[in-house]
Amino acid sequence: MRSMTNEPRAFRLIRDREDAAPLPRIRGYALAIDFLDGFAADARLFDQHAPALFPEKAVTTEGEKRDRRRFGFVEYWAEGVPPKSGLLRHVGDAFFADPRTAEFVWQAVIEKIENDGAHLDRVSAGFYRR
Repeated sequence: MRSMTNEPRAFRLIRDREDAAPLPRIRGYALAIDFLDGFAADARLFDQHAPALFPEKAVTTEGEKRDRRRFGFVEYWAEGVPPKSGLLRHVGDAFFADPRTAEFVWQAVIEKIENDGAHLDRVSAGFYRR
């Protein structure tokens, strides 16, 4: 038999979330893709040596419509809860807990950018005709 409650579902979800223990911060590695004239031009990893970044929020930035979603990362080396100010902040496009995965994706993005550039060069040189 189901019990009926008078509380709205959203109220119960918010209350349960407040009662739950805070989630641990996952530190890792971030990748940022730099764009030039609307096309990916370069990619870079933030601090490949030790996991000090954690995702703080998702933001919409750049572009004509400001429709590109990116992550806001905070760099914090100490344990515990970081202070409200004085943190190093970065904006990136992907987050990885594993350094090998971050390196693999970074290399794949660089390769994709180079292949797209080579394709555009061939098109502009007239190798592809209709």
